Order: sequence, then C-alpha cells, then structure tokens
Amino acid sequence: MKRMNQGPSAIRTGKKRAALALAAVLASSMALGACGSGGSSSAEGGEVVLELWDTDTRPERTENLKKLISMFEAKNPTIKVNYLGLPTDSYMQKISTAIATKATPDIVTPKASDVSALVAQGALAPLDEKFESGGWDDKVSQAMTKSSKAASPDGKLYLTPATSLADVIYYRADFFKDAGLATPTTWDDFYAAADKLTDKSAGKFGYTLRGGNGFFSQFVQMVYPQAGVDRFFREDGTSTLDDPAVIAAAQDYVDLYGKDTAESDLTADFKTMVAQFGAGGAAMLSHSIGSYPTHVAALGADKVAAVAPFPSKSGKSVLSGRMTTGFAMFKASEHQEAAWKFLEYTMSAEGNSFWAQKSGYLPGNLEVAKEPWVTENPAMQTSIKAVENKDAVVLEQPFYLPEFNSITTTEMLPEWQRVLQGELSVKEFLTQAAEKLTKAQQKYLKK
Repeated sequence: MKRMNQGPSAIRTGKKRAALALAAVLASSMALGACGSGGSSSAEGGEVVLELWDTDTRPERTENLKKLISMFEAKNPTIKVNYLGLPTDSYMQKISTAIATKATPDIVTPKASDVSALVAQGALAPLDEKFESGGWDDKVSQAMTKSSKAASPDGKLYLTPATSLADVIYYRADFFKDAGLATPTTWDDFYAAADKLTDKSAGKFGYTLRGGNGFFSQFVQMVYPQAGVDRFFREDGTSTLDDPAVIAAAQDYVDLYGKDTAESDLTADFKTMVAQFGAGGAAMLSHSIGSYPTHVAALGADKVAAVAPFPSKSGKSVLSGRMTTGFAMFKASEHQEAAWKFLEYTMSAEGNSFWAQKSGYLPGNLEVAKEPWVTENPAMQTSIKAVENKDAVVLEQPFYLPEFNSITTTEMLPEWQRVLQGELSVKEFLTQAAEKLTKAQQKYLKK
C-alpha cells in the first residue's frame, strides 16, 4: 500500500491523538493498580472507601454482614465499605499473601484462634487506646473484653468484643418427654439418658459425637467440665491434657462411640451432627449457642432444649467455649479513623443488636443484653445463668499460642479418630498432645 505524505496539520493532529491515547492508558493502569491493591482508597467527593474481608463466608452470614454494612453507611454517608468473602477453608492463605505484599484490607473478621498468628506478623492494629477513650469499657461486657485480650500473645486488644459464643448441650425435649426423662442436671443423668434413648435397630442414638473436623471444641466442652479442670496449663507451664481427671473423663466420653452414637460419627462434622439431630437420629448434641436458631427452624422451639455443661463430681463448675468474636483492623490501613468508626458501630446498641441477633451469639453491648430476643432465648439464658454462678470458672483456651490451632486440628484429628476406633488408647492420645502443647507454652513463656 502506497504511503501518503502528511502535512504539518496532519502531524499535529496525530501527535495530539497519541498524547490522549497515552493519557488514557496511564489512567487505566492507575485504576487497575488501585483495584488490585486490596487496601483502602478514596472515592470522588472525599468519600472514604474501606475494604472488609470476612473469613467465615456463608450465604446467610454474608447477607447479614452486608446489611450491617448498609446500616453503618446510612449513619456515615462519607464512608463506604466494600465486602469480600474469603473461602472458609483457605482464608489465611490469602491474608498471609496480602500481608507479605503489603496489600491488606482495612478490616477483617478473624477467628480468636487466628489473632496470635496475625499479631506475630505485626499485621493488626491494637485497639486499647481507642477502646478506652471511647468509653467502651463501661458499655461492653468485661468478660468478653478479657477473653478477647486473652487470645493475643501480648495481652492487648485486637479483636472487638462484639459477640461471644458459649457451649451448651442440646437435647430433644420431645424424646425426653416420651421416655419419661427429666431435664439432665448431672453427668450421670447425661450418660444414662444417652443409653436409654439409643435404639440401634431403629437408627436412633442418644448422642451424636463429633469425630470429624472441629472435634476439639466439642471434646473440650464435654471433657474439661466433667473433669473439673479449669485451665489448660499448670503453674509450671505443662499441659493439663494429661491430668488423670481429664483422661478419666475423656475415656467416659469416648466410650459413648459406637454404643450410644452412630459409628458414622467417626467422621461427623458440625453439618452432619445437625442433620442427624434434626432428623431424629440423635437425642443430644454438643455445640455452641450459635446453632440454636438452626435447630428451632428445623424442629420448632418446643422440641429443642439446652443445658450448660454440668458441674464435675467434685462440685466444680467449669464453663467452656466462651470465645469472643468480632472485628479487627489492619495496622497498614490508611483510614484507621474511618475503620474504627465501623468497629465502634459493631459494638453500639444498634449495630450490636442486629449483628448478634442475626448471628445467634451473645451480644457484647450491655444494653443489648437486656433486649427480649436475648432474655427469651433459652440457650442464651442457660449460658448467662451459668456464668452468673459466682463459683463458676471460665476455661480460656490458649489461642495466644501460634501452634495451638495446628496442634488441636491438623495434628490431633487423625489420632482422635484412631482413639475412637480402638487403635490408640485415650491416655496415649492425651499424653502425646500434652507434650506438644507443653512445648508450645514453654516456648511462649521464654519469649
């Protein structure tokens, strides 16, 4: 094709077009860079944009969290919060990558067991000063605040005490009534009921035991209170998992498997247990108060009842599962004041009432705790009355140990299943685990 000569006018026009094209490319590149950073940004007109990452993505929770965000935005029109749900089974990988590449969001919903690892990486911002200056000490449950601080390796507040879980034992009130059984009040009552309500030929069992993922929380719930042991470590830093009373209580608990539980419980996780309880295959289930709405939705409130773990035979009342849940702020956030406003909203009467009620958790706000949806919830009232007992002691799990999560999940799970199958003794299982936890605790104490 023959090239035509270009005059000065055409050359100037061409240069102008090239300059405009280059400007457009640069603008596009900058926009893409901002979107991919994972950090906070500012929109036009001075609007602050915060990035929130949720580590427990479930359809109903996502919907509720987005509603909470919209409620906050209505109160704070100059702040926008972008929501991102992370895969529940791999969220820490994405967060660790974001920390390494300096592309963290502003806000995250870490589990208490994650706080230690995130603090060790210098990723989270301590909230103590803001919490105190905002007067939240007088507005939020002191027990929840204490529990939240206990999850961090340096004793500082990184996770807002917005809500809390508590362990209960659910039972089918209709099954108990039909069998002529009263509400269980002792461990002997529990084991007797589990045995009486088991009918293997009909596929009905007195209890459903968590043998699969997440087993440790239910193990602690059913073993430590029964043993009357109220701490994970002795004064010398050694683990109490090998305490004779813990071993004896664990043996009683393990003996339920295959006798008063289905053998399929070997791999049962929470979803499996809930399905079995709701379908009538199990008369009792150990879990937190958070699952109460699920049980009621499936069965009706008249068929679901709950009791707190019973006192030990010595009379000692040990409460487990009092795990605080909330929100945290990344230290690298460029809009910490705006992020703190959101965290404050989750503890305020309006925000806390909505979020705690939708989550099915105990509210951190003291005024919200007086609302009817709390006072009329049997599972919550059972937990509240238990902690009001002046002789009760709350068992704090050592989430501050970086190794705690991996030891009690990844490493102990296959050994636990060997115990249920009779391939490993309870004593060996707990002794081995105690050695690992002792090593982690003493390493922490040296630091």
